[in-house]
Amino acid sequence: MAIPVHIVSGFLGAGKTTAIRAQLEARRGEQIAVIVNDFGEAALDEVALSEAEPFRITNIPGGCVCCTAPEGFVAALGAVLEGEPDRLIIEPTGLARPQDLVDTIRRSPHRERLELGPVLVIVDPRRVAGAEGEARELLLAQVDAADVLVANRTDLCSAAELEAFDAWAGSLWPPPLLLRHALHGQLSPADFEWPESEGSRLPRALSPAPGGAGHPHSHSSQGHSTAGFAARSWRWAPDLIFSSERLRSTLTQLAKGQGGPPLERFKGIFRTREGVFRYDVAGGELHEATSGHRRDSRADAVFAADASGGLDDAAGRLEAAVLSPEEIEASGTQIEVALPGGRAHVLDREQLDELPDGVGDVSSLFPKRAGSAARVGRLLESLGVTSKGTAVVVAADGFASEPVPLAALAQGLLLHSLDGEPLPQKQGGPFRLLIPDDVPDAPPSCANVKAVTRVVIRE
Repeated sequence: MAIPVHIVSGFLGAGKTTAIRAQLEARRGEQIAVIVNDFGEAALDEVALSEAEPFRITNIPGGCVCCTAPEGFVAALGAVLEGEPDRLIIEPTGLARPQDLVDTIRRSPHRERLELGPVLVIVDPRRVAGAEGEARELLLAQVDAADVLVANRTDLCSAAELEAFDAWAGSLWPPPLLLRHALHGQLSPADFEWPESEGSRLPRALSPAPGGAGHPHSHSSQGHSTAGFAARSWRWAPDLIFSSERLRSTLTQLAKGQGGPPLERFKGIFRTREGVFRYDVAGGELHEATSGHRRDSRADAVFAADASGGLDDAAGRLEAAVLSPEEIEASGTQIEVALPGGRAHVLDREQLDELPDGVGDVSSLFPKRAGSAARVGRLLESLGVTSKGTAVVVAADGFASEPVPLAALAQGLLLHSLDGEPLPQKQGGPFRLLIPDDVPDAPPSCANVKAVTRVVIRE
């Protein structure tokens, strides 16, 4: 039986540790393991939680488990699972993005032994309103990943502050499954579980969202004449992966009314081979942005009522964008570089080895690594790619990096061989990306991507 895993995230000082201690007290009959990431905070959270022994506490100090220390996290995860706990609770640092941790777990060698529960994000409502700059950006990224959003320390909030927070939370799309008010992190154990037909309990096939309409609706706005619209919502299970190329093509065609009536409005979040993205269609234009949502893939579409047949057509086109198992499976012998405009180049390790200025052994540059590598800059030059723009690095298991500036990616090395043979999988092969730590503007989560299958160039 898979072990339930609960991620309890939130900004610094929101009350994550207090909430976990309360949960340990509420689950005294269970054997629970806790992984804490203190990010150089002298193991303060570990000390605080240890008062709730006999629960096992594993601390990972000195780096964020979501980016700079993912390998340490995976090793700690394996050690914890050897003890066969009934449940695992993970507290990432307050500077972490929980969606990155979800991705790390999904691609870890232990994923088959784990069942991800809803992501809990704990916030102090007063800080939501007052956060600015990078702090607000990070806080919003954490909230974007929340399946359960908890307003903690409500005793310190005024009624107006709490009302403003609830109104803001109610405007989020997709909305969290649950919105909770808490004192001292007190939450019901039920808040840590998926409701029926949510998350891992959602069927894999395309399905209408609960309450989502598959029939025409009539909407009216004050001061405007009544207009009829046909709307429908869909959801797909979180393990399905979509082709970003087919999605973009389909949504562009639907937005322009090519092959059918034009979309009046569309918003969707899809797990693609290049990462999780939000797609919006308004005024005939398609807009795309990264998303922290990991619970499922979903979409809302609106057509004019007299064009309601477009809903069935849209459903079929969206379903056709799901990647088949054969498409997802990597050949293990080639790597694809996808260029803007739909062009793609496929290279094998012999072609990579023939690029100028190759590195015979990377151990002099990366002491803990070994093998022959091509310089990514030389690869990009051979394909006529300039240093302007970004790229997404995609792994065989569906992991996709954050967008990396091409100028930073060009400083990386692409390992392809060890002693004349393909780089072994146990060392991150057949192809592995390494970017030196001192390269400017390189996101830390992109510096060490294993099992690379695609590099997607964006203008």
